[in-house]
Amino acid sequence: MEKYSIELDVRDYELDVQGIVNNSVYQNYLEHARHEFLHHHGIDFVDFAQNNIMLVVKSIEMNFKNSLVSRDKFKIEVSAEKEGNLKVVFHQDIIRLSDNKAILSAKVTGVAIKNGRPVAPDTIPQIEGFLV
Repeated sequence: MEKYSIELDVRDYELDVQGIVNNSVYQNYLEHARHEFLHHHGIDFVDFAQNNIMLVVKSIEMNFKNSLVSRDKFKIEVSAEKEGNLKVVFHQDIIRLSDNKAILSAKVTGVAIKNGRPVAPDTIPQIEGFLV
């Protein structure tokens, strides 16, 4: 399974009253990393939408292990595999760079919808290219 990775920094406005990254912000981090992963594989959401192909999240499972704080630098690793006939599962890990500590692991399940109907992801060449 190919692992793709991006690096980001925690911004102060992402913190909650406890001084840690708010739990909802992690979903933004994960989504940004998935979009970069898909872009890396030639998938442009605007082009897909104009061709009536919608890539949508079906479910997200997040397992929090540690917290990020202001100015932490971290990386998000992304890999993907096909599950069943219609699903793509993204495995994502957030890791703090200063100490290599695992912050969060996530399993994000998505589906492709073409002209209003679910389609097998491996029938879309750009998606087939990164599936295991």
